[in-house]
Amino acid sequence: MISVMAKGVLAAIACPILEDELIYSIGKDREISKIYLLDNRHARSIKLKLKKKKIKHKIVGEEEFFSGSCAIPNDSYTVVIWMMDLGLHEEPTDLGAALKKYMISMQEHADAIVLYYGLCGNGLKDIDVWAKDNLNVPMSIIRDKDGNIVDDCIAAAIGGTKQYLNLLRKYPGIMYFTPAFATNYDDLLGRMELFKGVDVGDETMLKMVFEMADYHEVMKIDTGLGDPEEFQAATEKFAKRMDFEILTLEDGWCTLEPADRVYAEAKNSLKR
Repeated sequence: MISVMAKGVLAAIACPILEDELIYSIGKDREISKIYLLDNRHARSIKLKLKKKKIKHKIVGEEEFFSGSCAIPNDSYTVVIWMMDLGLHEEPTDLGAALKKYMISMQEHADAIVLYYGLCGNGLKDIDVWAKDNLNVPMSIIRDKDGNIVDDCIAAAIGGTKQYLNLLRKYPGIMYFTPAFATNYDDLLGRMELFKGVDVGDETMLKMVFEMADYHEVMKIDTGLGDPEEFQAATEKFAKRMDFEILTLEDGWCTLEPADRVYAEAKNSLKR
């Protein structure tokens, strides 16, 4: 359960594929005094979603924020959102190095940091150990109920690694789409191991790789977040392009527990 009367600045450093989970958490937290969104090209999607959800926020330039010219109050509970580049996923080691650098930059402006990421190809393996040794503020990351960092956005949606393995066993050789994955698949495909060295803009080549990997279906993993109409439209567009059949994961798999857990942990790490 989230403790009451939080005070300080919580900085959320987030992957666009997990922005729905972040919006879900801040959208139901009535203790937040102010929300600041750092303006960059990776924040385009979350800007629209925050507006659609009618979540009040102020957009601040990155330079303005990090120069200190924008005064962020810390006498109440404030959330700062910093969206990251999906391109960081292309090389897991580069992702880990980049996020470490960004957290070091952010720690002077926040009282706690929360990462909306999983292990992401082990690019963030032991990131919690590194954080304890290198940051002067607490850091939280999405975990399962056993305390393990989730593998990726799919694992985050269904509760963690154990459930992810169960999903892979039951439904092997399938593209999995969460709502945010579906609306960002063009950017994501080129970052996947399956398409290393492949021009994902070449539809013929893309279909050939899927055929070689024996992929013929895309499965909707409905987290209950995001826009259901956009989710359906984006999935149908992908399926039509690739000649895939659309499946829908049955009820009982998805859970918001990892999202609830990471937000509560991060918020509770703020000094009272």
